[in-house]
Amino acid sequence: MSATASISSAGAIPAGRAGKDHRPGLRRLIGVELRKMVNTRSGFWVPVAVGLITLAAAIISSANHGGHDATFTHVLHATATPSAFLLPIMGILLICGEWSQRTTLTTFTLVPSRWRVIGAKVGAATIVSTIAFVICLVLTVVCATALGHAPGGTGSLPWQVIGQSWLYLVAGMITGLAFGAATLVSAPAIVAYLLLPLVWDALASNIHALASVARWLDPGQSLQPFTQQVMTGTQWAHALATYAVWIGIPIVIGAWRIGRGDVD
Repeated sequence: MSATASISSAGAIPAGRAGKDHRPGLRRLIGVELRKMVNTRSGFWVPVAVGLITLAAAIISSANHGGHDATFTHVLHATATPSAFLLPIMGILLICGEWSQRTTLTTFTLVPSRWRVIGAKVGAATIVSTIAFVICLVLTVVCATALGHAPGGTGSLPWQVIGQSWLYLVAGMITGLAFGAATLVSAPAIVAYLLLPLVWDALASNIHALASVARWLDPGQSLQPFTQQVMTGTQWAHALATYAVWIGIPIVIGAWRIGRGDVD
């Protein structure tokens, strides 16, 4: 009798927690997604490659021409460029890995709300890109101070440029997530992310009617000022229009595919 009572009391749900949804919290989901980013071989070597290339860019840009151009803004632009180019590939792998590794059934069984999983991936991508930005900023200050010999000194680094550079890296990572969500296969997503801006730039350069539109939609033109200067209102308008196309269109496609697609 006492044994039965003990089992019954052990299996009972506390009154204060009865009826509550015990789904994992967003912080835990973000931690899982961060672990996923480095669990695979490609997920491990991509951030290592980004770090090494960023270090090389900081040293070269600080010492180039005897360090005469090594202002903080110049070195930050050179240092952040490799991260802005390569971090989106990590975002693509983070999304597409669920399908290429066939973990979608497990993931969406444990967390039925697909949008919570996607939100956790966005949170993980934001954390990784923020870490990358901090590394770029530290390398900029250290290398420009140690190796630079600019005639006017290293100069100041406006807080607006610091914020713009952080936003540039975060938005680039989100762009990778968007392309990954649109295709759900890593190879086509990486090819599309790398090739489509080049195709658009070639068309805009050779078709006169597209020259004015290119200022609004060409990432090579509209996104460069993020790490180079305090942006004007017109430059912000160009950048937002570019992001609306290069993030908005693939994310809409991805939302439809992920929200309605079957998992296996």
